[in-house]
Amino acid sequence: MIRVVHLSVVHTPDDPRIYGRECRTLADAGYDVTYIAPGAPAGRDEHGIQRRPLPRRGRSSRWLSVREIVAELRRLRPHVLHVHDPELLTLFPVAHALAPRLVYDMHEYLPEQVAIKPYIPSSVRPAAARLTAVAQRDLARFGDGVISAAPLQLRALGAKPALRAALLNYPRFSRFTTLAARPELLADARFKLVHVGGLSEGRGLFLMLDVMAALGPDLPVVLYLAGRHADPADAAAVRARVEAELPGRVVLLGELPPKDVPGYLSAADVAWSPILRGPQFELPNVLTKIYEGMAAGCATLVSDFSDHGDPIRRERCGLAVPPTVEGHVDGVRRLLADPHECARMGERGRRAVRERYSWEAIEGHLVDFYAELCKGL
Repeated sequence: MIRVVHLSVVHTPDDPRIYGRECRTLADAGYDVTYIAPGAPAGRDEHGIQRRPLPRRGRSSRWLSVREIVAELRRLRPHVLHVHDPELLTLFPVAHALAPRLVYDMHEYLPEQVAIKPYIPSSVRPAAARLTAVAQRDLARFGDGVISAAPLQLRALGAKPALRAALLNYPRFSRFTTLAARPELLADARFKLVHVGGLSEGRGLFLMLDVMAALGPDLPVVLYLAGRHADPADAAAVRARVEAELPGRVVLLGELPPKDVPGYLSAADVAWSPILRGPQFELPNVLTKIYEGMAAGCATLVSDFSDHGDPIRRERCGLAVPPTVEGHVDGVRRLLADPHECARMGERGRRAVRERYSWEAIEGHLVDFYAELCKGL
């Protein structure tokens, strides 16, 4: 049996892309799969995936995990090392001594992401983005294959590695087959907007608060807000504003484990993704949270630029509006004005994910990629 190690020093042990989709698909295909991640519970789970823990460390000290990583790889002796963080590319020049096949998984448009990192001084970001682009291209060539979350991400690499696959971040529909809506949300008779995902200015965090303020207290609308703040300083600012201006009209849920997401979404009327224009989001990409909302039967409200509004219009499952406060205020009002059509939008979106936009529809590409990668092992 071919042994595969998925490795991250950043992502969670239950990360939907790594653990929930890729690891499970490979285990189902007959590979012996281990996922090494900070804080992972040790042992094999019900899917046959072995998880191994790394220490939880901050951004500045993650490099200290190298010792534990090398020890785990020597113990496991994998045929394939599949890394999910760009900083782990620094292992590639020497990692063939630990695993004969190396795979780099590109989750983001990396240079564009670096260009908006809040912890990097703004004056340094352009140079940091350029340096990151060069380092990613030069280090990735030591690998044997690369997987991306969007086809256009691959343009950042050189000619090597030649083996490539784009695996879009569609949700695993089986997570949404049986929906158990959260009773506390069902008990709320107001029109329910839910945002689940990353919380940052670029993802529309402050725009959502501005929209709720502009809608006023007389409309029966509530926002349930869940996710992790990209900048920890934002958490206190958001809480203070909600308590002062929007008490009871914005409910802060904190970060939800992936297993709880379907229950919150299925109790809502609208899944809201009001991302703003910026280097990262101007480029074509699959925004998983849009498709998770569709899978749960919500109407969707999204910002209309790049290709983000295309599936919404194509499937008639929500509204794509200008990425402004005024645009999203208008979108909420239009959805609120016709709750029956809003429900039909949710039904159409759920059917579209089940038939076309699910991980189950594309996971065969990962199996084919690994079959080619592992020839000769």
